[in-house]
Amino acid sequence: MGLNDRGYMYSENSGDDSMQNGMKVLWGLVIVNVLMYLFIAPPDSETYRELALKCWCGDFKVYQLMTAGFLHGGFSHIFFNMYGLYLFGKLVVRHLNGREFLWLYIVGVLCGNLLFLGIYWQRSAPLVGASGAVCAVMMAAAMLEPERRFTVLFMPFDPIKTSTLVVCYTIIEVVLALGGPNSGIAHLAHLGGFVGGYLLVKFLRRGNVAWDPFRSKRIINWKGPVTGETDATYANDGAPVSQRELDALLDKISRYGINSLSPDELARLKQAREEMRR
Repeated sequence: MGLNDRGYMYSENSGDDSMQNGMKVLWGLVIVNVLMYLFIAPPDSETYRELALKCWCGDFKVYQLMTAGFLHGGFSHIFFNMYGLYLFGKLVVRHLNGREFLWLYIVGVLCGNLLFLGIYWQRSAPLVGASGAVCAVMMAAAMLEPERRFTVLFMPFDPIKTSTLVVCYTIIEVVLALGGPNSGIAHLAHLGGFVGGYLLVKFLRRGNVAWDPFRSKRIINWKGPVTGETDATYANDGAPVSQRELDALLDKISRYGINSLSPDELARLKQAREEMRR
């Protein structure tokens, strides 16, 4: 079966459509958070106090595990959370569709809040914020786009890769979490978000990720969690696309969709099309 015989190749914009759908969900989450902060549940309002996460022995309600992920205690709190959500979210939606991205946010909130609540179940102060969700998105960005680089203040590496940023940030969070909850920042909720994001992306991509923090080398074989060097040639400076490589790319699209391709893989697919037209 040739390249043009595959049914899913007739829609060249399928990857763009998925990304646009993901961006809509991303912006929708930002808008909901802003509306909650400005109008629906501003800090110190009765609605805010009702939706914030309480400790087990206090006025705890199950729905607070989710609603607390849309509340923020101040302008800087919501600004940095929404900036982080957008910054890393726009990388993630290149690989996950809108529904999957929404689940990533939900899982990040729930895992972060559950971990924090499980450790500090007698804490008197309520827990609010989308930080768990943002950390889940950060982890997803590192797993799917590990080589993207960012300029971050106070980091010794500049620019810093997404994967390195997540590793450094996680270490910092672990150290700070050992100091307990008295800092006013829910570091355990951040760590729970990282864990939730990692598990969900592994599930959604069936282990097909560009970087796994629990493996020593980058995973580059889409068929399974294979480490080390393989004979993949997705970025080999324009060398002809072999039939084996083409079959692997087309098979990946049939299983996971064209949006699952990395930029290098997409470039190789376009090169194969041009070679077949000659």
